[in-house]
Amino acid sequence: MIYFIIVTLIIAGDKFLKEYFRSSLRGKHRKEHFTRSGEGINTVDAMQDGWRRKLSPRIEFLENKGAASGILSSHPKILKGISGVMLCFCAFVLGKERQKGRVSVAGLGYALLLGGGLSNFIDRMKKGSVTDYIRFPEFPVKKISNLVFNMSDFAIFAGIFCLLFRKK
Repeated sequence: MIYFIIVTLIIAGDKFLKEYFRSSLRGKHRKEHFTRSGEGINTVDAMQDGWRRKLSPRIEFLENKGAASGILSSHPKILKGISGVMLCFCAFVLGKERQKGRVSVAGLGYALLLGGGLSNFIDRMKKGSVTDYIRFPEFPVKKISNLVFNMSDFAIFAGIFCLLFRKK
């Protein structure tokens, strides 16, 4: 039951945030930040130096037709197919974890992967793109500082982390 709750909360939370930012940022371009008093919406105090400033996110709107960093954006059918197969695999393995009758780190990882992947898959099937809205422009790794994420992406990363570092 806990796995179902995790998947549902990720999908519902991400859907709410995507709808909120779509309506709030409608008409804004990727390079335009949604700002308050010219500072952007930061969840971490950006006035301090060091890593706190580097990890301070900004709200930025992007409709991504591909996967991470726009991969496969010119091949939407292939992307949908790969996503569908991966989601079926996660659901199958999560079902096996659930049958064990206890909560495990692996089960948590697959629930996070399934919730995040399913939320992005629903977006992609409904509108042909995924809404991203969080960017870390000051992050020291340039490739990461250029990417825009959403809540589902963070769930996917957390799921991968759980699977990589679980006890076997």
